[in-house]
Amino acid sequence: MNPYEILNKYNSYAVIGMNNDPDKYAHRIFKKLEEKGKTVYGVSPKYTEIDGHPIYSTLKDIPFDVEIAVFVVNPSIGIHLLEDVKQKGCTYVWLQPGTIHDELLEKAHALGLETVEACVLREYNRHTKVI
Repeated sequence: MNPYEILNKYNSYAVIGMNNDPDKYAHRIFKKLEEKGKTVYGVSPKYTEIDGHPIYSTLKDIPFDVEIAVFVVNPSIGIHLLEDVKQKGCTYVWLQPGTIHDELLEKAHALGLETVEACVLREYNRHTKVI
Protein backbone atom coordinates (compact mmCIF):
# COMPACT_ATOMS: atom_id res chain seq x y z
CA MET A 1 0.00 0.00 0.00
CA ASN A 2 1.43 3.42 -0.89
CA PRO A 3 1.53 6.31 1.63
CA TYR A 4 -1.50 8.08 0.19
CA GLU A 5 -3.58 4.88 0.35
CA ILE A 6 -2.55 4.49 3.99
CA LEU A 7 -3.68 8.06 4.73
CA ASN A 8 -7.05 7.27 3.19
CA LYS A 9 -7.51 3.89 4.86
CA TYR A 10 -6.63 4.71 8.48
CA ASN A 11 -8.44 7.17 10.72
CA SER A 12 -6.62 7.52 14.06
CA TYR A 13 -3.22 9.19 14.30
CA ALA A 14 -0.82 10.26 17.04
CA VAL A 15 1.53 13.08 16.10
CA ILE A 16 4.60 12.49 18.24
CA GLY A 17 6.62 15.63 18.76
CA MET A 18 3.64 17.97 18.81
CA ASN A 19 4.46 21.67 18.91
CA ASN A 20 2.34 24.77 19.52
CA ASP A 21 4.11 26.75 16.77
CA PRO A 22 1.80 26.82 13.69
CA ASP A 23 4.86 27.01 11.42
CA LYS A 24 6.40 23.77 12.72
CA TYR A 25 5.76 20.53 10.86
CA ALA A 26 4.17 18.65 13.76
CA HIS A 27 1.55 21.37 14.18
CA ARG A 28 0.91 21.55 10.44
CA ILE A 29 0.59 17.76 10.16
CA PHE A 30 -1.84 17.67 13.10
CA LYS A 31 -4.00 20.36 11.47
CA LYS A 32 -3.90 18.70 8.03
CA LEU A 33 -4.97 15.32 9.42
CA GLU A 34 -7.73 17.01 11.39
CA GLU A 35 -8.84 18.89 8.26
CA LYS A 36 -9.06 15.56 6.44
CA GLY A 37 -11.47 14.24 9.09
CA LYS A 38 -8.99 12.06 10.96
CA THR A 39 -8.94 11.55 14.72
CA VAL A 40 -5.63 13.06 15.82
CA TYR A 41 -3.86 13.03 19.16
CA GLY A 42 -0.84 15.19 19.94
CA VAL A 43 2.04 13.76 21.95
CA SER A 44 4.65 15.88 23.68
CA PRO A 45 5.89 16.08 27.26
CA LYS A 46 6.15 19.88 26.85
CA TYR A 47 2.42 20.67 26.55
CA THR A 48 -0.90 19.69 28.11
CA GLU A 49 -3.11 21.48 25.56
CA ILE A 50 -2.72 23.11 22.14
CA ASP A 51 -5.53 24.90 20.35
CA GLY A 52 -8.11 23.34 22.66
CA HIS A 53 -6.84 19.78 22.10
CA PRO A 54 -5.40 17.75 24.96
CA ILE A 55 -1.75 16.86 24.43
CA TYR A 56 -0.52 13.60 25.92
CA SER A 57 2.92 13.21 27.50
CA THR A 58 3.45 9.80 25.92
CA LEU A 59 1.76 7.58 23.41
CA LYS A 60 0.82 5.22 26.26
CA ASP A 61 -1.18 8.02 27.90
CA ILE A 62 -3.68 8.19 25.02
CA PRO A 63 -6.76 6.32 26.29
CA PHE A 64 -7.91 5.46 22.75
CA ASP A 65 -6.76 3.19 19.93
CA VAL A 66 -4.19 4.69 17.57
CA GLU A 67 -3.53 3.18 14.16
CA ILE A 68 -0.67 5.38 12.94
CA ALA A 69 2.14 6.93 15.02
CA VAL A 70 3.56 9.88 13.08
CA PHE A 71 7.12 10.63 14.20
CA VAL A 72 8.14 14.28 14.05
CA VAL A 73 11.10 13.81 16.39
CA ASN A 74 14.82 13.29 16.04
CA PRO A 75 15.68 9.62 15.36
CA SER A 76 17.71 9.54 18.59
CA ILE A 77 14.41 10.14 20.42
CA GLY A 78 12.22 8.10 18.08
CA ILE A 79 14.21 4.92 18.51
CA HIS A 80 13.29 4.92 22.22
CA LEU A 81 9.59 5.31 21.43
CA LEU A 82 9.23 2.24 19.22
CA GLU A 83 8.42 -0.10 22.13
CA ASP A 84 5.52 2.19 23.06
CA VAL A 85 4.30 2.12 19.45
CA LYS A 86 4.40 -1.68 19.50
CA GLN A 87 2.59 -1.90 22.87
CA LYS A 88 -0.06 0.58 21.70
CA GLY A 89 -0.83 -1.71 18.77
CA CYS A 90 -0.26 0.87 16.05
CA THR A 91 -0.42 -0.49 12.51
CA TYR A 92 2.30 1.81 11.15
CA VAL A 93 5.11 4.10 12.26
CA TRP A 94 5.00 7.05 9.87
CA LEU A 95 8.48 8.54 9.61
CA GLN A 96 8.61 12.13 8.44
CA PRO A 97 11.76 13.33 6.61
CA GLY A 98 14.46 13.94 9.20
CA THR A 99 13.18 11.22 11.52
CA ILE A 100 14.60 8.30 9.56
CA HIS A 101 17.78 6.50 10.60
CA ASP A 102 19.05 3.01 9.79
CA GLU A 103 19.12 1.93 13.46
CA LEU A 104 15.56 3.16 13.99
CA LEU A 105 14.34 1.29 10.91
CA GLU A 106 16.14 -1.89 11.98
CA LYS A 107 14.62 -1.75 15.47
CA ALA A 108 11.14 -0.98 14.12
CA HIS A 109 11.28 -3.94 11.75
CA ALA A 110 12.74 -6.21 14.46
CA LEU A 111 9.70 -5.33 16.58
CA GLY A 112 7.44 -6.26 13.66
CA LEU A 113 6.36 -2.68 13.00
CA GLU A 114 5.51 -1.50 9.51
CA THR A 115 7.12 1.81 8.52
CA VAL A 116 6.17 4.55 6.09
CA GLU A 117 8.90 6.93 4.96
CA ALA A 118 7.08 9.94 3.55
CA CYS A 119 5.83 13.42 4.37
CA VAL A 120 2.14 13.56 5.32
CA LEU A 121 1.81 17.09 3.94
CA ARG A 122 3.51 16.24 0.65
CA GLU A 123 1.35 13.14 0.17
CA TYR A 124 -1.84 15.13 0.60
CA ASN A 125 -0.59 17.99 -1.58
CA ARG A 126 0.49 15.64 -4.39
CA HIS A 127 -2.99 14.21 -4.61
CA THR A 128 -4.94 17.46 -4.35
CA LYS A 129 -6.21 18.73 -7.67
CA VAL A 130 -6.11 22.45 -8.22
CA ILE A 131 -9.11 23.67 -10.21
